[in-house]
Amino acid sequence: MRGYEKVLVSIAVALPLAGLFVAAPLLRPDTGDLNRNPVPFPEVGATDFVNGEGFSAVGSWLRDRVPLRRALRRLDARIDNGVFGDLDTLMVLQGRDGWVFFEHAIGRGLEPDYDPATLRAGIARLKDEVEAAGKTFLYAVAPHKPTIYADHLGERDQRRQTVVRERLEQFRALMRRAPVEGFIDAWDDLERAAKQSPEPLYHPRDTHWTTPGAAVMTRAIVDHLAPGLSASLEIARGKPREVLPDLVRYAGLDRTEPADTWIFRRPGVRWKRAGAERAGKAPTVRYTATARDGARLLPKIAVICDSYGTALHPSLRLFFSSTTFIHTVSIDTELARKALAEADIVLFLRAERFIWQTSAQTPFAEDSDAVLTLLSTLGRRS
Repeated sequence: MRGYEKVLVSIAVALPLAGLFVAAPLLRPDTGDLNRNPVPFPEVGATDFVNGEGFSAVGSWLRDRVPLRRALRRLDARIDNGVFGDLDTLMVLQGRDGWVFFEHAIGRGLEPDYDPATLRAGIARLKDEVEAAGKTFLYAVAPHKPTIYADHLGERDQRRQTVVRERLEQFRALMRRAPVEGFIDAWDDLERAAKQSPEPLYHPRDTHWTTPGAAVMTRAIVDHLAPGLSASLEIARGKPREVLPDLVRYAGLDRTEPADTWIFRRPGVRWKRAGAERAGKAPTVRYTATARDGARLLPKIAVICDSYGTALHPSLRLFFSSTTFIHTVSIDTELARKALAEADIVLFLRAERFIWQTSAQTPFAEDSDAVLTLLSTLGRRS
């Protein structure tokens, strides 16, 4: 090949790559199907490119901004699933009877250096922060689907889940021997309800519990504060709607499926949405309720939660004069600070996979800095 031909070939290859690099910042990345935020542009120096780290970091940034990335992945996932029956992601575990599971729900419970006392220390720190401001402290863990429905896992994952369950039972035993007042253990309640319920309390192809599944936690929370009060909760089936389960989306597919909606009522209680503020994908939301005909409402509550808290909205808001769900992605909002300051009760609700990262230094796992910053806005009771 002649010299000028080599130059032309180099230009033909380099120009599209250069164009993509220049246009990449203008493209809106969408990594919702990967359950993570887009990779930010890396801080790299000249030496990083010599050893290859710079190229790798920039490559990861570019991959999230490739035009039609999600559409191409969806096509590849359809071929893998339709022809070979496979899922093209390690995040999703294939179970039995069409059920799928989130890898982190098991994998994070198998990480080394596990000590149940470390988990307890993190919960105790949150208790100290809340009670120092003169408020009532509550903490509940949302059990994961593999814990409640282990029989739907494949054989290999059942063995892995057995180890996670052993660790979980060690933690629960410690919390019974050395209780942290305000800690709500709902694992038995959900397992009992799962055996009695004619339908699953967790979505077979989604990470989360169904609204009736979340209502089991609502009853545990309410009865911890006022035994027997949750018996006034009524539930009725609403019209089904089409949803895209998150584990289907993580697998690169876009198959929606019908899901039931549910209507919750308490005789004599009316509620209304009283505000919302968003700092991330999910908003912080406030509800207020009024009661008549002898119905009882509990004081104001602020719920600091992850995505598992979303399904509690329809049921928990019927029991408190004011209920504010402070989502971890919308903690840095004026509504969150105001609701926390006004609350009589502060409830922390955390998905099970995050408790393994809990310690005195990280009492709310990866969101600890944001949560501790929010709690620092509370004045200490004299």
